[in-house]
This record gives sequence, structure tokens and C-alpha cells, in this order.
Amino acid sequence: MSLQLTVSGLDHAALVVRDLERSKRWHSDYFGFEALDPNAGPSSPYIGNATTKLALLEANEERTYVTPVNQGPRACHIAFGTDAATFMAYQNQLTDAEIAFEVLVHSDCQSLYFSDPDGYLLEVTTYEINQLS
Repeated sequence: MSLQLTVSGLDHAALVVRDLERSKRWHSDYFGFEALDPNAGPSSPYIGNATTKLALLEANEERTYVTPVNQGPRACHIAFGTDAATFMAYQNQLTDAEIAFEVLVHSDCQSLYFSDPDGYLLEVTTYEINQLS
């Protein structure tokens, strides 16, 4: 019998960004992410919280930034979960910041889709759809 391969969860998503400090500030503002390795100084690419981690890798000669092609919410994106109240707060904050977003109601959840400053498509979703007003 062969070994069953499994994983414990998503460790991190890595994104190539044009400006590391700007991207860190943006993800901190919109997701509350903090530096995960403060001992590494400002060059550490890891930000996140207790359950979610991003590696923001600044573009350079070896790692070029390629503008993502936004193919809409049914294509490649990164999804973050939240509760109904925070979901509604996201709608308000994105509207106030004049960041374009799309709302989709799925069979078991509701999602907001929008892009970060580097063009990566992000999703904020809640499964508390009965609590949305």
C-alpha cells in the first residue's frame, strides 16, 4: 500500500509586487495583516495573521512583475473568509475608497471580488449569508 499524501492547509500565497512597502501597507489596511517576522526587518516579505500568510516578493531582475490578467471572479484569485458584519464593512470601505468590486451570491456564501494595487484579484467571502442585510 502506498503512502497517502495529505496537507494540513495552505501555508502561504506568494505574490510578486512592484513596491514591497506599499503592498505591505495596503494589505495591512485592508486585511489587518502584520509583519510575521519582525526580526528580519523591513525586507521580510511575510505578512498575515494567526491563520493566513502572504509572501510579498518585490520584483527584481530575477523575479519580474507581470501584470495579472483579471479574468473575473470565476478565475484565479485568493479568497479570504470573514463574518457577515465584516463583509458589510468591506463593502463600505471599498466604496468609500472608490475601489471597484463585484458582489456574487453563491449557493452557500456571498463574495466580494476586487483587485489590490498590483492587480491581483482578491475575494472576501462570508458563509453567514442569512445575516447580511
